[in-house]
Amino acid sequence: MKKHLIFAAAFCALINSHSLFAENMIIAGSNFGDTSVWEYVSNPGQYLEEKSRWGVLTELNGHTAEGNAPFWGIGGLAKNSEGKSYYHTLSFLPRQIVGATNVTMEFSYFAEGLDSGENIQWCLFCDTTNLFGSLAKSRLDTSNEWETVAIPVPKDADSAGMIFRIKQQGASDYAGIGNLTLKGEACPERGAFPNLSVTTANWDRVEIGLDLFEDMNLLCRSENKNYFVTNRPQNECSYETGADLGRAVVVSVNESAFCDSDVAPGNTYYYKAWGCSAEGYYSCGSQIKEVTVPELPTVDMAVPSVEAGTLSDETAVLLRPEIDEKLTVLVDVATSRDFLPNPGLFFSEYGKGSGNNRYIEIYNPCPEAAELDGMNVCIFKNGSVAATQTLPLFGSIPSYETLLICNNKADAILTNRADLVSAKIDFTGNDAVALIKGDEIVDVIGVIGEDPGTAWPIGEYSSGTANHTIIRYPYVNRGSSSWQSRQWEVLGKDYFHDLKNHDCSELRPGTLVYEALCVPEDGITLSNLSSCTLYYLRAKTAYKGKSGAYGGVCGPFQLIPEPGALLCLALFLLGAYSLRSFPL
Repeated sequence: MKKHLIFAAAFCALINSHSLFAENMIIAGSNFGDTSVWEYVSNPGQYLEEKSRWGVLTELNGHTAEGNAPFWGIGGLAKNSEGKSYYHTLSFLPRQIVGATNVTMEFSYFAEGLDSGENIQWCLFCDTTNLFGSLAKSRLDTSNEWETVAIPVPKDADSAGMIFRIKQQGASDYAGIGNLTLKGEACPERGAFPNLSVTTANWDRVEIGLDLFEDMNLLCRSENKNYFVTNRPQNECSYETGADLGRAVVVSVNESAFCDSDVAPGNTYYYKAWGCSAEGYYSCGSQIKEVTVPELPTVDMAVPSVEAGTLSDETAVLLRPEIDEKLTVLVDVATSRDFLPNPGLFFSEYGKGSGNNRYIEIYNPCPEAAELDGMNVCIFKNGSVAATQTLPLFGSIPSYETLLICNNKADAILTNRADLVSAKIDFTGNDAVALIKGDEIVDVIGVIGEDPGTAWPIGEYSSGTANHTIIRYPYVNRGSSSWQSRQWEVLGKDYFHDLKNHDCSELRPGTLVYEALCVPEDGITLSNLSSCTLYYLRAKTAYKGKSGAYGGVCGPFQLIPEPGALLCLALFLLGAYSLRSFPL
């Protein structure tokens, strides 16, 4: 522990060695009795027992700070109601670093009675982001003495705070933190920061207000607030709109009011601004402002009109609703209100059992054979974004039948029944498995690019994809490009009773006639419709690659039938209306 402290102090001294004669300034002192100096939050909150909580003290089990200064202390903690120990955290909220550079966070602490499994941790908190690189951890006592720690604050940070916490299991343990001081060298150029306001009320823009600085403002946008921690404008450098600031982008220069339209609906953005003096020095940055752009509006469609003379062609004209011309309108046409997708190949069964008992089963729910040319089974190990194993498929799967693929070292009950045996079927519960054709993900188990630890959970099973057999529910009729854990039933390890026999008793055929059909300004003609079929419509809007939610379902509607059938249609529609109005 002491080696760590010596290293931290030496490192801090090293970075300040070039400015030994610079004027030092205190940004925030350590008077814990005054909450205007440090705002703090304790978690968990207050305890019933006086000593079993964080509190401002002048003495704790014989420990006092220099000059009897107040300090934060805690002692007498026990495990929670479940018998588990956990961290008790004290967070000192970030203070703005104005008019200073080469800043350090300094504090003193003591620990008494820490045993195996107990420890103290702390880390710097800059620009609303934890800097875990500054994390320190101790399993040792401080020999009843106060230890001093000095942590350098990144020079680009505009604010800094502190997190201090203890994991304590026994009532005889104690800890304290005091003399928390944020200080640095005076730097007038890093003066007051501009005030920033960000609002949005529409799906295509963000409205921004900004105080004009002495000579220039620089406003930047990012999709991750952490990008602002170590990225700030460089002094004596000029920036233009569109320039990159690390992984942030400059969206405005020297404007007090700005409308940012380079945003996508439903996305969250972060903004930060800096002022710049005539000498080219950038001020301390503003507080980071977060805003979420509203989702796209929903849209309802009207029943298509059937033009005269088009009966033989079986077509209908679908008009675009009156909505902002910047929006794209996408329409689905189906033969039922369910708008079921058309059936397609999907994983029907997956097993990661004992030893090498690893297999997957692919089901064809279509009334015709499914060709496998160009398809691959890909495995993405341990959160990899690129396939680590690829097994090309060939041939076809007959209608309503399965393809069973297993590891070549699996038990005979698998290898004897498998259609394909390969050493490439080698996955654990935390590896994503995907059926891919070209660049399209036909179906996937798990999340590509994510390592869940042991396995992905399914329902109440925390390790659903490890040491279990999972089977797709009978209502599923096609695969999905994203992991759908709710579509799977979890069974025991090495459960082989349903191999080569998938239950689709609840399977319904697809009903989509058109999917994501774009409706231009002058409308569109629907063709290939049957005059004896009822159709339903639903629509959604799209903008900059984002799609909104579907509006209400429109219909049913039907093409005008042959003249002799008009009476039948009238009676049918009347009956349908009566059933809806007067349900049995």
